[in-house]
Amino acid sequence: MSERADVVGADDERAVTDEHAPGTAPDEHASDEHASDEHASDEHASDEHGGVPTSRRPVAPWRRSVRRVLLTLVVVLVVVLLLGVWLAWRGTQVASALADADAQLGTVREAVSAGDVAAVGGVLPGLQDSADRASAATGDPVWRVAEHAPWLGAQLSAVSAATDAFDALAHDALPPLVDVAGDFSTDALTPQDGRVDVASLTAMAPAVAQAYGAVDAAVAQLDAVDTDALVPQLADRLVPAREQLAELRDRLETADTALAIVPPLLGADGPRSYLVLVLNPAELRSAGGIVGSVLEVRTDAGVITVGAQQPARTMGRPDQPAVPLDPAERALLGDVPARYMQAVTATPDFARTAELASALWERETGRQVDGVLTVDPVVLARLLDVIGPTTTPDGTRLTSDDAVETLLSGAYARYPDATDSDTFFAQVAQSVVSATFAGGYSGKELVDAVGDVVGEGRVSVWTADDDVRERLRDVGLVHDFLADDAADVTAGVFLNDTTVSKMDYYLDTELTADDLTCSADGASAWLHLTLTSTAPADAATSLPHYVTGGGVNGTPAGSFTTQVLLYSPRGGTLGEIRVARDGGEPQSVGPGLQDHEGRQAGALAVRLAPGETATVDVHVTTATGADEVRVERTPTLQHGRTGPVLTCGTTTP
Repeated sequence: MSERADVVGADDERAVTDEHAPGTAPDEHASDEHASDEHASDEHASDEHGGVPTSRRPVAPWRRSVRRVLLTLVVVLVVVLLLGVWLAWRGTQVASALADADAQLGTVREAVSAGDVAAVGGVLPGLQDSADRASAATGDPVWRVAEHAPWLGAQLSAVSAATDAFDALAHDALPPLVDVAGDFSTDALTPQDGRVDVASLTAMAPAVAQAYGAVDAAVAQLDAVDTDALVPQLADRLVPAREQLAELRDRLETADTALAIVPPLLGADGPRSYLVLVLNPAELRSAGGIVGSVLEVRTDAGVITVGAQQPARTMGRPDQPAVPLDPAERALLGDVPARYMQAVTATPDFARTAELASALWERETGRQVDGVLTVDPVVLARLLDVIGPTTTPDGTRLTSDDAVETLLSGAYARYPDATDSDTFFAQVAQSVVSATFAGGYSGKELVDAVGDVVGEGRVSVWTADDDVRERLRDVGLVHDFLADDAADVTAGVFLNDTTVSKMDYYLDTELTADDLTCSADGASAWLHLTLTSTAPADAATSLPHYVTGGGVNGTPAGSFTTQVLLYSPRGGTLGEIRVARDGGEPQSVGPGLQDHEGRQAGALAVRLAPGETATVDVHVTTATGADEVRVERTPTLQHGRTGPVLTCGTTTP
């Protein structure tokens, strides 16, 4: 023991001596290292014996940063996962609600289309429930925040737009309709025993106006959605829903317009009187045909009566124009439109036609009228399709299938005398108009029939009531071609027969447009009108004298001469005009041009023998800044009033 103690002591003495040797600095790191070794030895000892260590090795700073990042990522992933699950759950709710709403919307659309608004009441609670469920899901704060996310936000915003649209339909548009369901139907718009209940129509008008406004706003909201940015599954659901709402909107717009114009037209505010001009397109005029007969219709508090009627050719013909004519009118048309009731439709502007007809009627009868409207045999045939066949006083049974042929051809073979054929024509018109006013048929079918002929521009209406006239213009019933509209880009191609015959029954027309050019100075295009005579080769002898004209006006019997009346768009120009006959080379012609109400206008005559064809080409230019060219034309048996439309970048035939 003493020897070991000596050794230990010696070692300690050396350690002390070395540590404090002169000229040597204390080694702090050595001391720390020694201490660390002791701690390590202690830790090791503690581990061996299962004890708790009294100290640990320090963690490097970069390791702590990595741990924080990983922890943050985990938290973010968990949150995203939870949000995704939440949105998916909400999406499932929306999908289920919209699926239910789709079926209910189909029922609503069909009910409104059929005029059976009462049927809407049966599905309204279900539609409102579907809309509420969908709105609750898309109104979720998480959903609304997610709408701002890239890509995903566009999908969620589109769904929100759809739910908002359905909600507006269910809570804003349909309830007012259901409230007036007992009165609302297309049958309410049709006469019953010569009377329309204008009081009921007036009462339901506010509800329909509110419904139309709400659905129109909903459609606009869906139209703003960029469906190209959506996933196909969503776009495939959204597009049909938008189309269904748009169809419903169109039906409601029609009803809203009808309720705004029908009561005042039918004398809800006091008695009204109208001239019905029955046109005969077998002798063309710019508005669609010569006036064959005239009917006076009176309305008072919804009661409709057909008054005086007579063939237009039997009316007086004053020596002087019934109204003053401007120089352009005289140069293009002469003064006949202001002296002959038959010719008041020679002008392409129906407001002017109404003014001329009203003045001539007042001169003839001493009575003023509040409005003027036109119908033609095509319109009468469509009405017969609704009201059923009618029998004229001479025993002729007319149907929708044979009315046009009977009126424009067969009648002249049966009644070669002009007076007799005109009387027959007037009787048919009065018979069909009277049956229409009597009622007893489907209101929906009447609305659809009127919609068809209005869409073709075959019905023109003018009324002295400014407010009603503006609503009529909105639905395409006011054809005031010469109205002051500085932005009008519509050119005109109109036809006036100058043969004094009924040969235009054998006239085929085709109007096309091409070579659209667009620049900062405006748009320009070529218009091509092809006229073809389908008259039989022996027309001069096989057709009645009244049909051929007999050559008394300078055109050989069997041939016919047509005035082609051309107008530029307002503020635009008519350029080169060419005529080609039977496929030959076009030849330039130079009719004198007139400035007519801010448009350049010119007229040329084209004569056709049986089987001949002629094509008139005209170059038209719009005013500065326009980017399209539209064309209005004379309605014929084959074509409606609207001609080609050319738009910079696209072309619509």
